[in-house]
Amino acid sequence: MKKHVFIVNAHPDDLIGAAALAFIVSERPEYALHIVDFSHGERGLASKGVSLEECAATRTAEEKEACAMLSVEPVFLNEIDGECCASRETCEQLAELFRQNPPSVVIAHWPVDRHVDHCICGAATLNALRFANMKPEVYFQHQTHQTVAMPFMHYVGFGQRIMDLKATLCRKYVCQSGNAMAERKICEGRFMGWKANAPYAEGYGSYHAPLTGMHSFFEDLPAVTL
Repeated sequence: MKKHVFIVNAHPDDLIGAAALAFIVSERPEYALHIVDFSHGERGLASKGVSLEECAATRTAEEKEACAMLSVEPVFLNEIDGECCASRETCEQLAELFRQNPPSVVIAHWPVDRHVDHCICGAATLNALRFANMKPEVYFQHQTHQTVAMPFMHYVGFGQRIMDLKATLCRKYVCQSGNAMAERKICEGRFMGWKANAPYAEGYGSYHAPLTGMHSFFEDLPAVTL
């Protein structure tokens, strides 16, 4: 039986925070990966005068192209970029996705990120799990300058092949300066890798410190290869 791993994001392109983990999971036959976006990123081009509808179409297409690298079709909820709310309707919609494929692991936003949409998305994810009466392992992804005071409890180390895949995925988000995002994530990956004693790494938060004898999903991931 597959172990379901959900990565729940506020916007298209937030996947870049957990992209290396997503590639690692997608290559493991025992896992089934799911990508959920709360919004279509409607306001991502507002400074350029692009309408919400046109922006949503562009960013949705970019997200689908990025997720195709992972052989995953993203699921979009009905929240609006810049207006995300942890409404009961949205929480129930996400809870139903969890009921359909009970998760072993959920990756969410740190609930005190600087971006309010991230905070809402993180809180709504926890609420959806409550509605679904499920208690999988829950971890929080790092979103560069937007993630504030998150303790890094786990690191996912990886080599050049996964870093190249992650950079390519970042570049799929053309309208959101994908090339710049890729370069930033390469630098972050090296810094996290220094912490994790690996060529590159991603850091993840948790409400719980790793304790001796407590098994974690991260322990099941393959050893770092170049």
